[in-house]
Amino acid sequence: MEYELRPARSEDYSYCYRLTKRNMFELFCRHWGSWVPQEFRRRLVYKNVIMVFIDGKRAGYINVIKESLPLYIVNFQLSSLWQNKGIGTNILKYLFVHYPDCCIQLTTFEDNPAKRLYERMGFVIIEKNGMTIKMEKRPHHNVKNAC
Repeated sequence: MEYELRPARSEDYSYCYRLTKRNMFELFCRHWGSWVPQEFRRRLVYKNVIMVFIDGKRAGYINVIKESLPLYIVNFQLSSLWQNKGIGTNILKYLFVHYPDCCIQLTTFEDNPAKRLYERMGFVIIEKNGMTIKMEKRPHHNVKNAC
């Protein structure tokens, strides 16, 4: 499946908000008691967001903090229309290629279906806090201070 990436712009905010709420609302309510719009606003920093386009239409986004090590995936969302089609795998591979010497971390819920994707891509659990888990993918080669 072909896709395009571009940096996010301010007009992408409402799309990212709606997509994240649609994908994560049930998990947030189950584990944190509710959806908290302020948390989403606080974490969405445009310079860290890459939009995913398929056939010229927004299909998702990935929010990655790249300024420090380890790289940190704050949020990775794909529209349900495009899930389970290899796009998430390819976008993670894109990160691995562009940051080959970096450790990459993310936090998700233990019961998030995306956890299977992360495990398939080599992420392992390094910390658990209730149903929230922190996962990490180390570079294939041994690089000092990568994580």
